[in-house]
Amino acid sequence: MKNIKKIGLGLGVLGLGALSLASCGSNTGSSTAINTKTTSALSDKKIVCYTRDTSSGTRDGFFTGISFKDAVKSNAGLVAGYQEVNSNGDMITSIKNDENGIGYISLSSLSESGLKGLYYNDVEPTEENVLAGTYKLTRNFNYITRDDDSDLASGKIVRALVAYLGTVEGKTLVKNNSGIVSVSPSDPTWESIKDQYSICNEDNSSTTIVIAGSTSVKSITAKLVPAFSQLCGNFKYTFAQNGSGDAYKRTQGSEKDGSNRADLAFASREFDLTNTEKATSGTYGKMCTDAIVAVVNTKNSYSKTTSDALKNIYSGVKTKWNELN
Repeated sequence: MKNIKKIGLGLGVLGLGALSLASCGSNTGSSTAINTKTTSALSDKKIVCYTRDTSSGTRDGFFTGISFKDAVKSNAGLVAGYQEVNSNGDMITSIKNDENGIGYISLSSLSESGLKGLYYNDVEPTEENVLAGTYKLTRNFNYITRDDDSDLASGKIVRALVAYLGTVEGKTLVKNNSGIVSVSPSDPTWESIKDQYSICNEDNSSTTIVIAGSTSVKSITAKLVPAFSQLCGNFKYTFAQNGSGDAYKRTQGSEKDGSNRADLAFASREFDLTNTEKATSGTYGKMCTDAIVAVVNTKNSYSKTTSDALKNIYSGVKTKWNELN
């Protein structure tokens, strides 16, 4: 039986309450053991592996990318003592508080994370390298809508928002918020297509859109949805993004008619369209590309990794930092 420790939002609150932003060397109030010595070279300290839960799209993309498919939906093959966290934000907080930790986050979160992003197979994790095809640890950010709301104001607004994602303005907004997408001169402008969406000429201030799904997409949706609200009758919106596993469930799956229902949701992985997530044609698609980055604490001297090294770390073949030399 694996020795698992479930780390949720409480860790971020407890850890930050006891630390200054300038020093992450101790973690008063947390049960996680922290190494307080700065790592100037690869040490003989034990590597602490952090992972997302099995419903996470980031986890799916990471383990698929490093050819460790058995770990996508099961913890059985993971190294003893791994730590499981609930979100992209929890992952960042955990690694910032653990000099011997290693984890993985969305590239869209890296610049503001305060963590060191590792070169992967000798390639730096940058948007330019993703677009060039040289950085290979990537996945798509996908959207899904309800399929039963075409006559409702909420459904019309969501379909207008999806159309906006394909415009110059929409793509530029996504790109400026760390989504990786090519903006082409042939892309339509919002001005050229907005008349096809008459709902945007109405007062929508009494309509609320619920946004669910991947936490990795929050940095984009937090800017995208408010910006589009101003173009579409000032509709209201609520963010309920708890993970990619919620995207299908809350729009077309088991929770679509309950209190957790959502109008629009995002997944940082592909939908299982032939099995458990049989979505209606025309209700889902790609918003942009993202990369997944293996990350460590800034005090750790480890800076370059490979797919084989990451698989060895997470499977327990390599358990100490100095074994990675």
